[in-house]
Amino acid sequence: MPPKRSYLFVPATSERMLEKAVSSNADSIIFDLEDAVAINEKEIARERAKNYLLNHPADKDVYIRINDFTTEYWRKDAECSVESGAKGIIVPKAESAGNMKVICQIVLEGLEKAGKSDTQFEILPLIETARGVHFAYEIANSHHLIKRLVFGSIDYSLDVDCELTDGGEELYYARSQIVNASRAAGIGSPVDAVYPDLANEEGLNREAVRARISGFKAKLAIHPKQLNVIHNVFTPGKKELEVAREIVLAFEAAELNGSASISVQNKLVDYPVYKKAKSLLQYYTL
Repeated sequence: MPPKRSYLFVPATSERMLEKAVSSNADSIIFDLEDAVAINEKEIARERAKNYLLNHPADKDVYIRINDFTTEYWRKDAECSVESGAKGIIVPKAESAGNMKVICQIVLEGLEKAGKSDTQFEILPLIETARGVHFAYEIANSHHLIKRLVFGSIDYSLDVDCELTDGGEELYYARSQIVNASRAAGIGSPVDAVYPDLANEEGLNREAVRARISGFKAKLAIHPKQLNVIHNVFTPGKKELEVAREIVLAFEAAELNGSASISVQNKLVDYPVYKKAKSLLQYYTL
């Protein structure tokens, strides 16, 4: 399966909006039951998301962002996600391994009740507070259903009372912590935060580049107009892919002859370089 570069949020407030999001060129979709839905619409939005997925099977992965653990809604949200056939859930305000284990157990019970395997369902904790960043490794390592972490920079900045700037220096620590925790826990590379300024394409591009350099491999989006920029940043260029393919072919040929250190285009290639090049080849299918 091709790597996911984009996760597009869409509020579960109308079927038309859900349909528009699913038909976009986003790699994956997030039906939002949390921030984008008013309190008196929570139950309706949940049923709308469930009915849409049951009646319109998508040709791409659809996740559901449930309400956070402190609310009365999260359990039914999680159960609904399993019943509807969603790919997984996004868990907001993820702050402790203990809470994540409780949520994961509810999902496991739902999967068992529905006769579904737990090998394909994904739980993605949204790290968006100081506690979440601090305990990122414990969260990432708390259950086998947790496949990757997601960063929420806006709520994080509110929690630590910092200013979000165009340079992004205030987020270096949090991003690095999340990337390092993901790697240490042996889960997938994390997903970077939304960029809220829809009119600032250059700013989105700069932030996406910073995230990619830091070790993120995908980014959240809040509008389809952001997808092209995100995909361009998180997709290796044609030249980079050609070099990666050359490295992989040359190294594998050399390895058969007993050599694990060669030169390609006047650059040293050993196992770490080879593994990095091989990981890029998955983008050939995009």
